[in-house]
Amino acid sequence: MNLYKTSGYLSLVFGGLCCIFIVLLVLTDNPLFLMLSLVNTFLGFISAIINIFLNAKYEISKKSFSMGFAGLILSSVPVIFLMILILKP
Repeated sequence: MNLYKTSGYLSLVFGGLCCIFIVLLVLTDNPLFLMLSLVNTFLGFISAIINIFLNAKYEISKKSFSMGFAGLILSSVPVIFLMILILKP
């Protein structure tokens, strides 16, 4: 139960950091923020997957939308941003 809550909060924290670093990247054009965002994306994906797996295995949360899904969505923002940059003419 403790790992479930911790991984949920960590996925939200890492996902939020990803979004903050993407905003800073757009405002400053510093490539360091892209690397920091991608590192936090990786960590956010891992913690979100742990949270979703524990919720599915032990049916801990009866809510339809757990913290892991919100963290997964927030952590995917830098990947979507990179796809837009690559596909932009």
